[in-house]
Amino acid sequence: MIAGLLGFAWVRPGVYPWVLMLLPMIIDGVFQALTRYESRNLRRLWTGALFGYGLMSLFLLSSIYAYSFGVRLAEG
Repeated sequence: MIAGLLGFAWVRPGVYPWVLMLLPMIIDGVFQALTRYESRNLRRLWTGALFGYGLMSLFLLSSIYAYSFGVRLAEG
């Protein structure tokens, strides 16, 4: 987790890779809601880990953009 956050400090790809990390859990949840399919624990672990990492990365990215926007407003 810490290595992921430290890596995020140096490499900041755009929003799209992080949004793509959210899709497996969303797709799995939609299939479970609409069909009789029920995912197993290992799939839930992987989709949840991807979703959590992607969501945290989006949060950090939005925090960085909001901070830099505030700094630019303060500079005039």
